Amino acid sequence: MNHRLLPFSALLAALVAIPASAQSGDFHWTGSVPSGGDVSVSNVSGEVRVTASTTGRVEVTGYKHGRDADRVRANVEQTSHGLVVCVLYDDASSCEGRNSSSGDHHGRNDASIDLEVSVPAAINLRASSVSGNVRVSGVQGDVDANSVSGNVNLDRLRAASIRANSVSGNIEVQADQLTGRGDLSFHTVSGDVSLELPRNFDADITMSTVSGSMDSDYQMTMSTGRMSRRSINARIGSGGRRLDLKTVSGDVKLRMGNK
Repeated sequence: MNHRLLPFSALLAALVAIPASAQSGDFHWTGSVPSGGDVSVSNVSGEVRVTASTTGRVEVTGYKHGRDADRVRANVEQTSHGLVVCVLYDDASSCEGRNSSSGDHHGRNDASIDLEVSVPAAINLRASSVSGNVRVSGVQGDVDANSVSGNVNLDRLRAASIRANSVSGNIEVQADQLTGRGDLSFHTVSGDVSLELPRNFDADITMSTVSGSMDSDYQMTMSTGRMSRRSINARIGSGGRRLDLKTVSGDVKLRMGNK
């Protein structure tokens, strides 16, 4: 069989003919949120990826997957506190009005959507997915990230308070700077918890695992005299901030960053 190569002009025409949706996603929204406001991103089946905005605005892009992709869509709602981004199935009309039946569709149909969101500095972020990984990078502000079935990866954060939870997945967190004295909490049932924090760090820490090992780069003072192979209650530096790391089946690691 002879294979003929397309001339460059024909190849260029074919690329130009690609639909805009294939280049920029199946959904795109751009808007603003006040400094210090809240941005909530909630997915059902698919990944959530949040990055720092280079324009000072919020940008939301959705990429659909599956043979029933026409049954799922992204939705953005503006509230008095900021923005709510969610995924709706079939005839659901609003993020607040979603019910359990709308969330069940991802299990019965082949339909999912990945969400990519860029947010400006100085906002508070909540990002979650029922079935999918959650990744947040370069955000400045408090972060609350959750996944039922998926990994949670947070890096290059500057925040006062950080929370991350997963039922089945690893939690990896790297913070460049911790402001204020907000609490830090990281829990998973089946997975590892790995945390990298600034070198100058003060906290009252609880670390525990049922089936796994624990390791820390920081010098600790046993504040309550309680320590075992599976549980530690101690103080790092002068304490004050609460740090809670827990997993049922997995390792717990606390690393000292370079900054």
